[in-house]
Amino acid sequence: MSRDFEFKQLLRAYRSGVISQSTFESEMAWLEAGTPTSNGNGGAGFKAFGRTYKSERAAIISFLDKVRAGEANGGEAFAAWAEVCTTDCIRTGIRIVAEREAYHSRIFAQRLAELGGEARAKTTEQGRKTTAYYGDPSIPDNEKLLGFTKNVGKPEDAIKPICEFAALLKEDLATKEALRLFAEDELSTAKWIWDACAALNAPKQDTTTAAAAM
Repeated sequence: MSRDFEFKQLLRAYRSGVISQSTFESEMAWLEAGTPTSNGNGGAGFKAFGRTYKSERAAIISFLDKVRAGEANGGEAFAAWAEVCTTDCIRTGIRIVAEREAYHSRIFAQRLAELGGEARAKTTEQGRKTTAYYGDPSIPDNEKLLGFTKNVGKPEDAIKPICEFAALLKEDLATKEALRLFAEDELSTAKWIWDACAALNAPKQDTTTAAAAM
């Protein structure tokens, strides 16, 4: 990233109130000295997800861009599932999940723009396969539920990286609080799908009994 482009990002973040004047001045000093900005961390960088970013804001921008794209894909996948869902007791729930995923993407795209970041991440080949899988009417809903629980894992474990990242944020409190709410949404979604999966895949239960169990 060019120094001129990073200066514009810093200035935009400062003018929009994303960072304080002291943080702006500190990062400008590092930038002018030719040292990667580090949110006042003495040039040590910002560590998250097993790597070191040049600043907290850089880590946030990277995270938001990836999650924005992933949640958009999730919204499309669950919307495709809702269209072919044949299990009455979960169809509306699947639609709610699709809306959650879609609005997460919109909110994170907005926050990314506020921070001066660019939307670069795109839907991956795996993401397209996921949408095709959930939108396949030949695959039973109970199998799709099993596939989700297998891929995502236990709800509490699935949101752990989000919570850990949010806990690291010191400067950008707006994103920190947004991630707390995001984690709660993701936990709610995962728990509901796990419950639905257990009910619809329970042995010797018909659909009516399974629905009552949910």
